[in-house]
Amino acid sequence: MNNFSEDNEEQENNASIFVECPHCHTKVMPHADNTCPACQGDLSDLSDVNPNKVTFTIHESEELPFYCYSCNQYTEQEVRISGDQESILSKFFMGDVSPKETSNVVILLPICEFCAEKEDPEPSEVDYEKQTMTFVVHTGFRDRVIQIRENPDQ
Repeated sequence: MNNFSEDNEEQENNASIFVECPHCHTKVMPHADNTCPACQGDLSDLSDVNPNKVTFTIHESEELPFYCYSCNQYTEQEVRISGDQESILSKFFMGDVSPKETSNVVILLPICEFCAEKEDPEPSEVDYEKQTMTFVVHTGFRDRVIQIRENPDQ
């Protein structure tokens, strides 16, 4: 077997160890009893899972619709979400890090007034290399973003 095939097989095996918890939307390696180590929810019990909430990755420069990411209601309000990553070695050896050595991702996420009062959007994952953030969003908002991606001129 060549190295490429072995690498793919290893990635597939590692990928299957981690699953997304349907309760807290965190990527986890389940306990032996099939519970989530983050929220202690039973991964096979979907009775309290909101079917309208999914994880979705958004690119920093992506155009987003004027609909709340959380409830899918029309809004012109948005919140600035930023993730900053400093070089761990630089911080360890030199203390504070200069802005040139810091990678950041900024997304202006649409949010309605009602949702803004009850929650602070937090990304579940930030990918500094791809300049993306992953959020738990309403399925309608996700579908609107996908539509913009597929038809950018409309």
